[in-house]
Amino acid sequence: MKKKFAGLLVSLVFLGCFTLSAWAILYDFEDENQADDWEVLDGEGKIEDGRYVLGNTDGSSGIAVIGDMTWTDYTIKCKAMLLDGSSDNVGFVWRLAANDLFYVISIRMDQRIGYCGCINGAWMNGGSPINLVPFETEVEEEYELELVVKGNNAHFYVDGEDMGEWEDDQLETGKIGIRVWSAIMAVDDVDINGPGILPTAVDCQGKLTAMWGWVKQNSK
Repeated sequence: MKKKFAGLLVSLVFLGCFTLSAWAILYDFEDENQADDWEVLDGEGKIEDGRYVLGNTDGSSGIAVIGDMTWTDYTIKCKAMLLDGSSDNVGFVWRLAANDLFYVISIRMDQRIGYCGCINGAWMNGGSPINLVPFETEVEEEYELELVVKGNNAHFYVDGEDMGEWEDDQLETGKIGIRVWSAIMAVDDVDINGPGILPTAVDCQGKLTAMWGWVKQNSK
């Protein structure tokens, strides 16, 4: 019975790894080479202690993105944290073509969730609140962020709570990523999926190795 259960458990772990890598781009930032996939347009991005850390340098903005201009609809999820030294906001960018052409939604230090668009360098909405209830932003607190983009609609969630949605039809395709303004952001367990997004395999070798060790120990 133990051998059958152990074999089934390993099969499930393997199937789970294969299934996830087949449907999504996943980053756990345990491998420093994962940073090479991210294009830094502003600021400085690097992997530290198993997280991707993005901060602004000479200017106020930091942007790191992934993908290409053919991407349309997608969902991005991650664990995110504002680090000490942050004074303004951190969040997601999407439908990005350049560092002056994108949409952005952010958790702001002025206690709200704000959204805006940068259209060829001209800002629209100016960080207008996407939800009517103030958001109590905390530094060094981890949040689960999720952005769902479908057509002209973008829907934002924090810790599973619906923060509201926004519609705009000026940008139809583009890259997706993270952005800071006068802040430092650490992200982990980034999950991006959507039509036409080719998978990046997640390294399951460590998980399978550990699981096989458990099998040998418990199947005697």
